[in-house]
Amino acid sequence: MTDSASPSPASQPQATLSADGDKKTKAAMPQWLLFTIFGVGGAALLVIAFLIASVTVPLVWANSIRDQVGSQLQNSIPLGMFYGFIFTFFPVLLVWQARRPKLNKWVRISLLAVGLLLTLPNLLTLAVLYGDTGTAADARATWATGANWFGTWSQLFMVIGVVSGVAVIVLGRMLLRRGKSIREFKAAQKLVRETEQAQARTAKENAKMAEKKAREDARAADKAEKAAARANRRGPGGAPDNASSSGVGSPPEPPQA
Repeated sequence: MTDSASPSPASQPQATLSADGDKKTKAAMPQWLLFTIFGVGGAALLVIAFLIASVTVPLVWANSIRDQVGSQLQNSIPLGMFYGFIFTFFPVLLVWQARRPKLNKWVRISLLAVGLLLTLPNLLTLAVLYGDTGTAADARATWATGANWFGTWSQLFMVIGVVSGVAVIVLGRMLLRRGKSIREFKAAQKLVRETEQAQARTAKENAKMAEKKAREDARAADKAEKAAARANRRGPGGAPDNASSSGVGSPPEPPQA
């Protein structure tokens, strides 16, 4: 009875292998499950952070703007102009630069992140002005007494900043295209000048070669003419012609009786 109840030696390795397999199965969690867990955890943290920020940040921002304005309420106008313009103009330019395909992927991501961070002051301003929470209402009340024109001028110059950024981008592209056209036109003119100069050099070289050949032909003709003259002076047999060489005719013989 005791022997039949105890496990056989052959079954012990199988039991060990099955236990190891269960451990490996439990340890090797699917990748999609890990991503899902991290994604849900990250989303939950973002929601919690947003809820906390929506309760605390608008009032903190409103108090910060009130402290910057100080006792002079008219300071809220240039302060609103500054925040509204700067923190929309430069983010638009940065986000536009991030679209360049030649940039590294991480450089583009960095530009997008910096552009988003630069918009935070204006996003906070909009959260104060249009938020429906009690904190947003308290923040608006703070501005009503301590920075009453900040929100209006900030919104106005947000629009001006976006329009100015888009205008700079459009004008920049136009100037780049114009510069490219001018460079292409100058390159074409340079090519034409170089072609004309090359043709002029070729024509000059051809004229020199033709003149040189004409001089050589003239010298050859002169030599041929001198050789023919020498041959004529020697006579038909090759001997020099006395009459022609001396230049004086032989005297006539007296008549025979």
